[in-house]
Amino acid sequence: MRTVTRIGALVAVLLLVVGVSNSQAQAVIEVGPRAGFDVGGDIEELFIGADGRIGLASLPVLINPAFDFYFTEENLTVFQISGNALYEFGVDNQAFTPYAGAGIGFTRVSFDTEFEGFGFDSSSTETGINIIGGAEFETGSLKPYVQAQITLGDVDLFTIGGGLLFGVGGN
Repeated sequence: MRTVTRIGALVAVLLLVVGVSNSQAQAVIEVGPRAGFDVGGDIEELFIGADGRIGLASLPVLINPAFDFYFTEENLTVFQISGNALYEFGVDNQAFTPYAGAGIGFTRVSFDTEFEGFGFDSSSTETGINIIGGAEFETGSLKPYVQAQITLGDVDLFTIGGGLLFGVGGN
């Protein structure tokens, strides 16, 4: 059941990223993998995930859906689905573009155990506020990035990570 939940969450994020209409010439869509570590929050584990950046000419910010899966102990499953808005600072024609943003993160925590032949499980979904800062590096068609993210809520996270973005949909 946990695998189905993980796959369903990943598919939902990818559909959100790709589901934006490509018929609008002013839409720019980038997606890619990401990885990092929760260095000072409640989880303190490695994560992998997916990141999306959707730029629309009518918005001054990038829409940033993201999914992170944390490598935790055997009986514990943790993942976060986020929706953020990122503002790129006007550093044009440079090697990198700094950005900052905020959003909302939904962190799902599930615990499964067995005691004397009986299975027990518990799960909850917690909502938190995300605060993000980072930089994208201009290297051609692929854009590596690094960022720090703080999630404040019932499950606090302080992650340092990075990823690689590439354009989709003929941008």
